[in-house]
Amino acid sequence: MYAETYRPNNLSDIIGHDDAKKTLRTYLTTTGFPKAVMLTGSPGIGKTTLAIAAAKTMEFDPLEINASRSIRSYEDVEKIKDACRSAVNIFSFMKGDINRKTCVILDEVDGSDPHAQARIVEWIKDTNRKVPIICTGNELPTIFKRNKDFIDIIRCFPPRASDIQSLFLDVDITESIKECQHDIRKLIHMVQYGASDPIPKYLAPPTGLTLEKTFLLRQKMFDLPDSLHEYRSGIQDTEPTSKTSSTRKRGDKHVHTAESGNLPKKLPPGKSHNLMTH
Repeated sequence: MYAETYRPNNLSDIIGHDDAKKTLRTYLTTTGFPKAVMLTGSPGIGKTTLAIAAAKTMEFDPLEINASRSIRSYEDVEKIKDACRSAVNIFSFMKGDINRKTCVILDEVDGSDPHAQARIVEWIKDTNRKVPIICTGNELPTIFKRNKDFIDIIRCFPPRASDIQSLFLDVDITESIKECQHDIRKLIHMVQYGASDPIPKYLAPPTGLTLEKTFLLRQKMFDLPDSLHEYRSGIQDTEPTSKTSSTRKRGDKHVHTAESGNLPKKLPPGKSHNLMTH
């Protein structure tokens, strides 16, 4: 996809996010990395791209991990921590490039398990940690808010329309930017694949199953709309044999009344239908 093929590899190629780029540069040149950095903001605006580009620009090997999928427990964090005990990863060591250090990028960290998030914070506080940590997420985890002394939180905002337009010199994409709500990834997908066609509705005739009839009857009893109506387009007869209507009286209470004459009258105690002829 174009969003991956044309992903910027250098901070200078990224539009907008000036404050975030400055903070990442400063962080990755700090000795010892006593803190971590958390990039938070709406999806599709370039948070992960920022983290990866910053690592490559400052000559780090980015180790990108999708936290929402790969970090689901305390043990998962321990495995990553053990793998990063050395500042140089195994691939750089095998190539003989021992000066290229590792930068851990935990993507979508807000989707990971709360216990795993707590362990990530403990790892950030560990004075023996030798690798920088950059986290990204649409939301800011609560435990990260409580540890602002150890995590630099950067709020990322969508790029301006003029900055986005500068990427498309020959095409006016003003309306597309509004439609995508400044989501760069969604906009690039639209440019590549075009606008999606609406999915046609399938007209489903009534099945006659008891389950379906029961569902429709309950919808009527509680004054709820027929959720199957748009798929039936007037081709079904959903009238039950015994109707029940509901009128709203006495404040917000529902009073149900029977419209069918097939229901028997309620008798006093000890009486039967045969004795009610006089």
